[in-house]
Amino acid sequence: MLKTKRIYYKKIIFALLISSLLIIFCSTFSAAADSGYILRADEITFMEQQNIIIFAGNASFSSADFIIEAARIEVDTAAKTVKGEGDVLLSSAKNEISGNSLEYNYETDQGTLYGAETEVGELKLSGSRLKILSTSPVEGVLDQAEFTPCIREEPHYHFEAKEIRINPDNTVGIYSIVPHIMNIPVFYLPYYSVTYDSENGEENLVSTFPFPTIGYEYGVGVTVEFSYPYKFNDKNSGKFYYWKAGDEEKDINFEHNYKLNDDLSFKLSYDYLYEYDTDDNVVDEEEEEAAASFYYSRDRLDLETGIFRDLLKDENKNLYFIDAGYRFKSGINARLRQEYNQEEKTAEKYVLSGNSRPINWNLKYVDGESYNYYPYLSLSLPGVYGFSPYTAFGRVENGGVELNKYRLGYNFNYNLNLPLGFSYHLRHNYRLDSYRSSYDQNYHYRRLNTGIRYRNQLTNRITLNTALFYIENTVGGESPLPDDRSD
Repeated sequence: MLKTKRIYYKKIIFALLISSLLIIFCSTFSAAADSGYILRADEITFMEQQNIIIFAGNASFSSADFIIEAARIEVDTAAKTVKGEGDVLLSSAKNEISGNSLEYNYETDQGTLYGAETEVGELKLSGSRLKILSTSPVEGVLDQAEFTPCIREEPHYHFEAKEIRINPDNTVGIYSIVPHIMNIPVFYLPYYSVTYDSENGEENLVSTFPFPTIGYEYGVGVTVEFSYPYKFNDKNSGKFYYWKAGDEEKDINFEHNYKLNDDLSFKLSYDYLYEYDTDDNVVDEEEEEAAASFYYSRDRLDLETGIFRDLLKDENKNLYFIDAGYRFKSGINARLRQEYNQEEKTAEKYVLSGNSRPINWNLKYVDGESYNYYPYLSLSLPGVYGFSPYTAFGRVENGGVELNKYRLGYNFNYNLNLPLGFSYHLRHNYRLDSYRSSYDQNYHYRRLNTGIRYRNQLTNRITLNTALFYIENTVGGESPLPDDRSD
């Protein structure tokens, strides 16, 4: 009888212990749950006196905006902190960053991820630690960092940086860069910045390689391209771009932005464009301008106004402009631009466009340019099996000739992968321009581009790419408008 009572009392004590643990679990877990967080794991350990919950095995700590996963997660409900160890993964709608260990305060939304690695588009980033400033989207500073756009498992070039800033405005700022080729440091760059677009689930980088790209084009000569975006701090950023193709083309662009507040910035820019026609031995186009303006952007509205100077003109160099755009919820975009000198309005442009429907359209009125539209409507029709038709019509003026113009055309693109590393492509473009109103002329333009490519990975570091092309341009009829002629 005594033995039976002891067993009975043990059962009561065990039941009370389980009940106490459940009460502790509910009260402790609700501290995080009340804040909108969900915790999961295979095993859960409660430390009542220390206000600590330990999650082990497929552990996760998540909210509506982000999730932290790790082999082991420790939550301190008093300090509002989360510690993660082993295969840590911080995920949000835009970012996915892995690391060795994590310290995070879910009340301040800040913390540190050690041994951090992530990818932005094709750019691979890593660093000794990531100072987390926000989790959704991830904003932070990566210390003692490395980055590379090389897609190999063991990249043959990379960059070391003192600091990489991952910003919530789709930019990555990189500071104090030392490029390495075959693990050998080459030179030093003070600042670098890349921009990525995460629309449609893809992140496309604007620039990932701060080196000049040197090539050769048959009939033109050596080509040089260099793009260098930079960001000194949260207020100062910009970009320099240089392009040169033999003696025929040259393009230089520089833009610097100073951010006055979240909506307003001051912008300085310089543009130079040069094109030379070697067949006729004449300068086909040359422009050089410098501008200073204020740029305002908020919600669906953007507005820019300022002054620009034509550096090639002897008179009326200074021009004033206003440029504004608005994006409607329906998918329609509206834009206008007006330019003035000290006496009168010299140019104006009004554009309405819609690009969110099967038929994309563009209606524009332009006056004061080399090619003017009074007005002109363009329609891009739905494509099928690589065939994309389009049409346009309206009144235009070019080269001193004003008339009604009707355009009909299509673009065809076909690609076929063949065995043994070969591929075939066929591209055909056609357009018909019909001119009326005191004119009765038709102008046809056809372009055929077809050929075979061959690609072979010879070694881990050498790839052979060869191609054989046939290109033919054909014109028929006459065009009274100089810029419509494809010589």
